[in-house]
Amino acid sequence: MRVLIVEDDIALGRLLREFLQRLNHEKVQVCATGREAGRVIESETFDCAFVDLRLPDSDGLQLLDTFKSKDPCLPVVMMSGYPTMEYTIEAMRKGASDFLTKPFTLQDVALALERVTKERKLLLENLALQLEIQARKELELVNRELEEKVMEQVKLFEISRAIDEIRSSEELYPSIVKLASKLTNLKKASFFIFPPDQSRLILMADYGTSVDGCVPGLFTMEDEYLRKMIDQHESHVIVSSDNLRTDRSLLNGCCADSVSLSCWPLRIRGELFGFLMGYHNGSGATLSAMETKLLDFLIKKASLAVENMALYESLIGNFYGILRSLVNALEAKDLYTGKHSERVTHYAGMIARRMGCSEAQLETLQTVGYLHDIGKIGIHDSILNKPAPLSREEYELVKKHPVIGESIVAELGLTLEERSIIRHHHERWDGGGYPDGLAGDEIPILARIVAVADAFDAMTSKRAYRGAMGKAEAVRELKKNRQKQFDGDALDAFVEVIEK
Repeated sequence: MRVLIVEDDIALGRLLREFLQRLNHEKVQVCATGREAGRVIESETFDCAFVDLRLPDSDGLQLLDTFKSKDPCLPVVMMSGYPTMEYTIEAMRKGASDFLTKPFTLQDVALALERVTKERKLLLENLALQLEIQARKELELVNRELEEKVMEQVKLFEISRAIDEIRSSEELYPSIVKLASKLTNLKKASFFIFPPDQSRLILMADYGTSVDGCVPGLFTMEDEYLRKMIDQHESHVIVSSDNLRTDRSLLNGCCADSVSLSCWPLRIRGELFGFLMGYHNGSGATLSAMETKLLDFLIKKASLAVENMALYESLIGNFYGILRSLVNALEAKDLYTGKHSERVTHYAGMIARRMGCSEAQLETLQTVGYLHDIGKIGIHDSILNKPAPLSREEYELVKKHPVIGESIVAELGLTLEERSIIRHHHERWDGGGYPDGLAGDEIPILARIVAVADAFDAMTSKRAYRGAMGKAEAVRELKKNRQKQFDGDALDAFVEVIEK
């Protein structure tokens, strides 16, 4: 052990040092003053200290404080020739481990040293245990923080993936409110947009109410808290429904009379477009810091999605408009086939509805069906407008228009189903069509539908080299080619609706 002795009695100090050295302690150092002991304890470490209560330059209790502040686990044995109960109690209160009353024997010193050695061992073990417990707590805290961070990143990724997969504004608003409720403790979430005058709110999506689905509606917007969000560009506001003057039907479906509302504005290029409103049961309910961060991120992603969709839909709309103009210009050159694409699209829609096609398929027909003959732009007018039947060579050129049409719309990012209408509307059920010679169910369903509509309109349209067939005659001709040129189901559906 390393032992420090602070004793102003030189003879006693030397005696104690010699005795402890005979006990083979690693180091025994004697200081005659408190000042000297203070310097030593600052630069060296010890396992035990013997301190006289009365020193010429300082009080032993003050030195005890110094030792304990340097090393709280250091056992200190106080020594005094004039001990009082008051001094003894104060020394023990300050952390003294033992008390020797002068005169004492060397055996007393040995016993005191044995006691404080055990005490120091226990203190060090206790300290190590405390440090281990503290380290575990810190590790648990770090692990919790790491888990929360990982969970936060997972949820941020979930938001990004969900928003990035959305392809239309019709999908976006329900996704926003569903994500808001799923990722937080919100009991209900709604998404509103503002009309240009910002006097009313238009409900676009609702989630978590007692009524399934969303019932779009208009609501008055007179509340000062929402106005503050709008006028002062607040990131979000929280308000109790007790203070909300806006139309109370906004709270429809909430399961508590009093709720807290959190509102997140969605801005497009700085202009308020709409906002997410979240509802918590209880007027004092709030969101956690993570939930607030998640909703902030959700709104930013949604804002970018709305802007990108608007730009994309505008560009695609413009491009479709240009293509429609080209189709119109193409058909305007032929007095006999004017508005052919418009009629084919109409007939195709009738067939698809009768066959029970989805709304998405109906929308695809409405958009792409109009462009089914866009490839004829690549065929010379002298062939398209020839007032007589085509030669074999000319017919082979015309047969290229589905492939040309598909190449024209290639950069639009159309789906395979959408492109198939343009490429495959001249395929035959028996495999004798063009350009790929597909047969039966190999031909995409929408292309089969357009094939029937296209053939009917072609037969009932007047050409320079022949007259127009009547409706009944055209239908008979179609029926003759059932399961030969045309899909039987598509043809049957067309006959049912056209004969009505």
